Amino acid sequence: MSRKPTSFDEFMHEVEEETRVAGPEAVAQAEAIRDHFRLASQVVRRRKELRLTQRQLAARVGVHQSEISNIERGAASPGYRTLVKLADGLHADFALVPRAETPRPARNRRAGARRSVRRPEYAHRVGRKSDR
Repeated sequence: MSRKPTSFDEFMHEVEEETRVAGPEAVAQAEAIRDHFRLASQVVRRRKELRLTQRQLAARVGVHQSEISNIERGAASPGYRTLVKLADGLHADFALVPRAETPRPARNRRAGARRSVRRPEYAHRVGRKSDR
């Protein structure tokens, strides 16, 4: 990033652009990170809509306040039971919502083709009988 962005949205736009330039692997990693924090942002947003503190939400859900904090920071991956109780405590439904499909990069392998084992370059030289 060459200049300091003036807003968070501009900063995120720059990050997304740099990610696209870096290639498909970087885009896939960025999407995985975004998915990881999606739940956290939804919990924070809904808790604030209900004007609840983390401690109040924790009491509703039946967990420690520190667990709510960990979920909101993306530092915890709550199990199904916790997710259901969390949704109930937030007066929300827990649901899987289909997302728009993004095209995946084409693979260079034929269907059913075996993956070759990658060996270090020196292993190719050492293993050849003609070198002996």
